[in-house]
This record gives sequence, C-alpha cells and structure tokens, in this order.
Amino acid sequence: MMTPEGLTALEQLNELRLTDAERAQTLSIFGDMEAREAALQEIPTDGVEVMVHVMPLTNVLRDDVQKQPFTRESLLEGAPEHTDDSWQVPRLVK
Repeated sequence: MMTPEGLTALEQLNELRLTDAERAQTLSIFGDMEAREAALQEIPTDGVEVMVHVMPLTNVLRDDVQKQPFTRESLLEGAPEHTDDSWQVPRLVK
C-alpha cells in the first residue's frame, strides 16, 4: 500500500516536487490500482492455461539457411593484393 511517506521517498528518488493536491491525487490513483489488483487476486485462475502472447506468432520471413555463395578463390580475385588465402591490407598503425 502506498503511504504518504512512500510517496515522499519516490518524490526524492525521482527529483519531483508535488503540490499537496498532486500528492493527494497520486495517492488516490495508487489506492485505486491497489483495489483493482486486489479484485483481480480474488478471481479463481486455477486450471487456466498461461497465455504468453495474445495473438499467435508466425514467422513471415524465409528460413535462415546458411550457405556459401562465393568461393574463396572468387573473392581473392577482387582483392587489390592478397596472399595465398587472405586479402592483404596496408598497415594503418606503425
């Protein structure tokens, strides 16, 4: 249950400055939320299947299949300089 002291602590934590009217309104809102939560806790939910998603999820994208579209030799052909199996790049830091 939200108390005036708890609200003051939240104000300090979040660097808020509420007026007395705003404090009263905020405490009223927290009280309403707690009453609704208590009402929900009274509903018997034994045997109710847990719902993770409201709507069914389907993957509309293609399957992610690993493939090698290029050979090492074809990639080395485009290199300005290369060794036997790697691109050769200029040194950037001495």
